[in-house]
Formats: sequence, C-alpha cells, structure tokens
Amino acid sequence: MPKKGLSLEDSFKRLDEILSELESGEVDLEKSIGLFEEAMALSEDCQKQLNTLEKRVKVLVAKGGGDYIEEDIQE
Repeated sequence: MPKKGLSLEDSFKRLDEILSELESGEVDLEKSIGLFEEAMALSEDCQKQLNTLEKRVKVLVAKGGGDYIEEDIQE
C-alpha cells in the first residue's frame, strides 16, 4: 500500500522504483503481486491528485483598470 500523504513527485518516484524492480526479474511471484498492488494504489492516488490540481489551475485574465480575475481553463 502507498504511504499516505506522498507528494505527486514522490509517488511518481516510487512508481519508477517499482517498475525497475519488476523489470529486473529478480523478484518472486508473491513480491511481484505485492508490488503490482502498491503500484495500482499509487496510480489511483496520483490520478486523484492530478484531478485536484487540474481543478485548481486558473488563468489570470486582464480586466479593465489593471485588475485581474481568475477563470477556469477551458479544455
């Protein structure tokens, strides 16, 4: 299971470590399954974090008089 509170960057690092371990071919089946489960949980957590970050992304739009407003980015 992934550690709670990992930053997105730390989660990606851990996913990379897991991938390297699995690709090495030096882990037994039981450990491979555990690593796969951890990777899937990390992947889900990363997706949630990315969704949250996406919602926070704002564009500053110039408004008359030098004031600025924030608008959501349109896809």
